[in-house]
Amino acid sequence: MGFPQESFSGILHETARLWRTELDRRLRPLGLSQAKWRMLLHISCSKDCTQAELAARLGVEAPTVVGLLDRLAADDLVERRESTHDRRSKTVHLLQGGQALMKPITEMAENLSMELLANLSAEELACSTAVLKKIRDRLLSL
Repeated sequence: MGFPQESFSGILHETARLWRTELDRRLRPLGLSQAKWRMLLHISCSKDCTQAELAARLGVEAPTVVGLLDRLAADDLVERRESTHDRRSKTVHLLQGGQALMKPITEMAENLSMELLANLSAEELACSTAVLKKIRDRLLSL
């Protein structure tokens, strides 16, 4: 079976992947791929986010972000603007169409969370959240 850490990390990775895949399935009728809805979520949660920051948050290369932003811009969901802090950078902003999608995206994400976490007690959820926060904080400190 291996070390407990391998089991934990494997389950963590698989659970995150399955969770995103299920949300992707539910959002597909809105014409959103996982790449698109994840990008829109990151843009909506940020103010004056640059393309480089988006790439880092999504864990992808800059050219991948550029291509995806091109598609989102062609769909009138986002726009790039000159950065007020650095002329070499562009910030990414939601347009009205992108903002309109945020409500169904967040509602479906919240509904899925409630559905998946419904069988956990308050204590189990608090403990699980605390453990994941400790792991996240440790990763951020590396």
